[in-house]
Amino acid sequence: MKKIFIVILAFTSAISHSKITQIYKTSDKSTLSLEELIQEIPPSGQYILGEFHNTKEIQDAQAQLIHEKVLFEKAQNGFSVFWEFLNYTDEEKTQINWDLFKTNQIDSTQFITNTAGAQNLSYSPIFETTKTLLGDIKGINLPRAIKQKIIKEGIQAIDPKYIPQNHYVGGPEYKERFEIAMGGHAPQDVIEKYFLVQCLTDSVMAEKISINDKHSMNFIIAGSFHTDFYDATVIRLRKLVNYDIITFKFVTKNNISAEELDNFKTGDKKYGAFADYIVITE
Repeated sequence: MKKIFIVILAFTSAISHSKITQIYKTSDKSTLSLEELIQEIPPSGQYILGEFHNTKEIQDAQAQLIHEKVLFEKAQNGFSVFWEFLNYTDEEKTQINWDLFKTNQIDSTQFITNTAGAQNLSYSPIFETTKTLLGDIKGINLPRAIKQKIIKEGIQAIDPKYIPQNHYVGGPEYKERFEIAMGGHAPQDVIEKYFLVQCLTDSVMAEKISINDKHSMNFIIAGSFHTDFYDATVIRLRKLVNYDIITFKFVTKNNISAEELDNFKTGDKKYGAFADYIVITE
């Protein structure tokens, strides 16, 4: 226990210099400190940490929020981290590598490389934090091969076991945003196929979160398009669980303009607020 406390203390010192510069609460347009945020959000529930992938400042900030909230609620050994980049079908492989990491037989670099690929090493602080605080790790995505099969042959070509009972194709506003994100250059039939895969991914992630939430505190690491505007994965998850869902959008000043930052804070005129809280870092 003393050794664990020393590790936690050292980690707290390291992240005390992290540069979360502002937390913006979209419901009342107020600004919070990290300490105020940690005290304000419910002590349990699903914390949706919407992100831009592979951005060190953002993954550092996510790790900091996880660390501070778990310690504040004294939830060591009582929380899970769900990660979009891990496939639920690889659960055995993930758990084997997680056990090796927890027992210091491999480091975080090896854990990520063995499970999600070396291109995702910016997520290392999240898993170091989860390990230190005795949390669990869960995969929630479908393998790329299954998604490619759908694009080539249609959803009827895959085993029905991969399609959740709660699956449905998103509405016109979600599709509109998806088409804009695709750049508006792809043929309509191609957009339809990719949109179907996008929606299936949302449905799968929501289902896997809902059936693997053995703890009352869960952090979901997923790309913002799956979490923005309380749509996509978030709206599906709300249909499956009865407890609090709190959404965050993490952004960094280092790769967006001041105008883009203001837009994230004020929300979209048509779609509304991006999330409950905008976490800004640099």
